[in-house]
Amino acid sequence: MYRQFLCMLGFTLLVGISERPSCGQTTTANTAIGKSAVEAYGNIQVLREIPADQLVPAMQFITYSLGVECSFCHVEGALEKDDKKPKLTARKMMQMMATINRDNFDLKQVVTCNSCHRGAPRPVAIPIIAEGGPTTAIDSEDTSTTSVPPAELILAKYVEAIGGATALQKISTRHAKGTIHISGRDLPIEILSRVGGKQLTVIHLPNGDSTTTYDGSSGWTAAPNRPVRDIPAFEVVSARPEVDLQLPLHIKQLFNEVKTTAAEKISDRECHVVAGMNSGEIVAKFYFDKESGYLLRILRYTKSPLGLNPTQIDYADFRTLDGLKVPFQETISGPNSRSAVQIEDAKFNVAVDETIFARPPAKPAPVPPSS
Repeated sequence: MYRQFLCMLGFTLLVGISERPSCGQTTTANTAIGKSAVEAYGNIQVLREIPADQLVPAMQFITYSLGVECSFCHVEGALEKDDKKPKLTARKMMQMMATINRDNFDLKQVVTCNSCHRGAPRPVAIPIIAEGGPTTAIDSEDTSTTSVPPAELILAKYVEAIGGATALQKISTRHAKGTIHISGRDLPIEILSRVGGKQLTVIHLPNGDSTTTYDGSSGWTAAPNRPVRDIPAFEVVSARPEVDLQLPLHIKQLFNEVKTTAAEKISDRECHVVAGMNSGEIVAKFYFDKESGYLLRILRYTKSPLGLNPTQIDYADFRTLDGLKVPFQETISGPNSRSAVQIEDAKFNVAVDETIFARPPAKPAPVPPSS
């Protein structure tokens, strides 16, 4: 949810500059809904037929893979212009990847920008010598799952470790206050959650509030002096584990299949790893401390037309609140972003006005002065 604040506030505001209004209309925050990229945005040459709301995630994937900002390819304030060579090169690279995946991998996203760039603007052509000499190849690592417990037992231990199903079922809402550390600044934050996948996050900025809201089926963001923007449906689905107030009871309901994968380490902590899968693909991984049973990390993936965008949420500072163990610290990491939330006060079962989860009405377009 916090990644949505960082990404939507940055990428969507930037891309929104070049939105092309339909004939006879003024460009609004959600002009792109239901349209293809070429219909909603100016000068789209390669990703023409993808849904318009997938264009920003595709651009995010490029910046993540190359370790660059939007201005590496685009002219700031005029994104539709072709004045920069890297933009023309990027189009050729996207066409090349599409051809490779079509001809060799049955259209699966096997080769992506990250396959060659690995966070560098130019492809990494020469193998990198690791400190301490060569390491074991990834393909030869032990990925056996024969000695790990089934997912059902890991999840059952998780529920008991935090206080039990009975205590968890008594929760209907939670109100938390604290600070979020972003770009070297600490800002006040409030999070109000309700069962049913509803959550309102408010970050108090110097010039007003930035909000991210999920109502159980959809979501949107709003920033100071900016119009409300819908969160793409695929991002809403991907974020469900983060906003589910009773996640331990619902993990198996969020995916087609839940299974144990090979154990991994987080720092010095041995973890059982449970994968949530849809259509045979891993879309989220949950890391449970082998000793305590606590959920220490969620790693989830959001699809884009060019590859998977990862979001990692690490949990720490577990405290007892009304009989339940709750993390009071969350660190949210992406390929080029990192923020940390420290909760200072939290309460369960506070009264909540349902209207706070309702999408605010769009502001009417300004009426031009009469001549």
